[in-house]
This record gives sequence, C-alpha cells and structure tokens, in this order.
Amino acid sequence: MARRRSITLDQESRVLSLYKDGIAIKEIIRETGVRSEQTIYRILDSNDVPRRPKVRGVRKIFVTIEEDVAAILDKEQSVSLYVNEAIRYYHDNRR
Repeated sequence: MARRRSITLDQESRVLSLYKDGIAIKEIIRETGVRSEQTIYRILDSNDVPRRPKVRGVRKIFVTIEEDVAAILDKEQSVSLYVNEAIRYYHDNRR
C-alpha cells in the first residue's frame, strides 16, 4: 500500500523557491511547516536541485549589538554570511 503524501505540492514548491533564494534549511522548516531536514533534502534531491556547499565554521562568538544594527540584521537571510562578508570588506578596505 502506498504511503499517503504528507507534503503538499504548495509546500514542495515553497521549499524549492526558498532554498534557491538562499534561505537556511531551519528557516525553510519554519516557513513551510515541513517537519524535518531530511524531508527538505529529499525534496531537493528529487527535483535535481544541487546542494549548497557547507560553510566551514571555525567557531561561534557571542556579541551584543545595538538596536539599529539588529534592525539591519533582521532583514538578512543569513546573518553569519552577512557578518563574514562585512568583516572581510572592512578588513580589505581599511586605511
């Protein structure tokens, strides 16, 4: 007997769209109601969507940010990527 489809076509379409837009897997789960990373990856694989390279994080740090900076970061899809790029840009252009 075939298993009942628990993911709607709308959810699948949304997963694909969000992933292609660079949204993090955990955020895709929150946005779509899909319950697991495994299901997200199964959807991507079945639609021949190449996986993004994993970020090789060296360490986590905790910082306190001011309200105006928090407002900027709230609009970013990936805070880690944004912060890494901003630091590289600042480092390369200071003088």
